[in-house]
Amino acid sequence: MKNQSKKRNYKLTGNTARIKTGSVWPSYLLIAMLFSSIGFGFTYYYFHGGKSIKFLLTIDELKGLNSTIEKKLLELRLELKMSQISYEKISTNLKESKEENTELKESILFYEKIVGKRR
Repeated sequence: MKNQSKKRNYKLTGNTARIKTGSVWPSYLLIAMLFSSIGFGFTYYYFHGGKSIKFLLTIDELKGLNSTIEKKLLELRLELKMSQISYEKISTNLKESKEENTELKESILFYEKIVGKRR
């Protein structure tokens, strides 16, 4: 039994673990910078060097232009409707005046027949 206790004591105190206390963070920082630069390079290549961003900006610009043109179109349509309404009103007034004019001409002809033409 004596041998077992010696082994047990030797294992507890014999070999101590060695811990490295050197600075490892600079190497991790370099690795992170390397992978970040690779990621940025791949993204730049994937998006064709910013051409797709330019494409998206032109799409946004064209949408703005389209909305202004649609507003102008709506204004022109309203103006056209107003002019059509005024044209219809003028045409009805003209039609009424022509009818009144023909009635007056008929009455003048009637009175001229009765009274005779004045010279």
